[in-house]
Amino acid sequence: MPRKRRHWIPGEGAHIISQFVDRRFFLADDPDRYSLKNAISKAQRRWDWRFLSYALMSSHVHYGVVAGSRNPDPFFRSTHTRFAQHCHKRSEGRTRGPVFADRPTIHHYRRERLSRLVAYQHRNPSEAGVVDRPADSRWTSHRIYLRLDPEPEWLDVEWALSVLGFRDTAAGRRRFDQFVLEVDLDDFVIQPRTEARRAPALRSPPAELEWGLLEKAARDLTGLDPIVPLRSRMPAAVEARWLIARVACNDLGQTYTTAGEALGMTRSAVCNLLRRKVVTPAMARREDALRRQLGSLKTMKTSVPYITA
Repeated sequence: MPRKRRHWIPGEGAHIISQFVDRRFFLADDPDRYSLKNAISKAQRRWDWRFLSYALMSSHVHYGVVAGSRNPDPFFRSTHTRFAQHCHKRSEGRTRGPVFADRPTIHHYRRERLSRLVAYQHRNPSEAGVVDRPADSRWTSHRIYLRLDPEPEWLDVEWALSVLGFRDTAAGRRRFDQFVLEVDLDDFVIQPRTEARRAPALRSPPAELEWGLLEKAARDLTGLDPIVPLRSRMPAAVEARWLIARVACNDLGQTYTTAGEALGMTRSAVCNLLRRKVVTPAMARREDALRRQLGSLKTMKTSVPYITA
């Protein structure tokens, strides 16, 4: 079956997302990220699109760009092939075949929305709880915008800041950093496919939920000590948050906003957690065990969320 022809508007913004096969963590450390950025540099001559931003997450990659007139497919074929070679070389022959899942998806954005697109990408690591602030992560282009890290040849920070309405001065970069920290992105996040598939079934208001019991069950299943805050970065705490959000949203009819309020997270942070977290067999077993306990987690009376932060 032939692929559908893709469309873009030269001179307009685009949010491009490249997913790894089976959502595997192919960007596991700095050498992986340096390799991908090097592959981007070598493929630049294959297109005329201009980079605004990037976020190199463990299981997928975000690019913020201004579209050119040339087909982007040759650029991504070159970039993806070079990075796949790097991955197979690092695995010492244990992996073969594709690393990226199909072609990247392209979402169009008007110029006036590009500043929020860049902020969304730069906040990905902090919204996921990996770092406290966007400036603490080298996974995105945020530190490059702040002139804390050198810019690659394919990202012109002065031009990018001007496109977003900021100046490449100390004061302008401080304003940009504050904008990324404070801008409201709750209505900006792309909904994952799982929520889109379940949307028709959620036409009636969600049932009241005893969030405290859900937290206790998640803590028991993950072995998270009661004295450890749920917002901790410990792996058990991250998995407990994932279990709570996953079951609450997918099985108990809760919205991302409601789950975020209960967990002390933003809606976009809940969305990012559910989209990016790689589900291991052990996590799947714990999720199934939590589902078997759902009968005691629903209540007919109004219940106030009291999950500990």
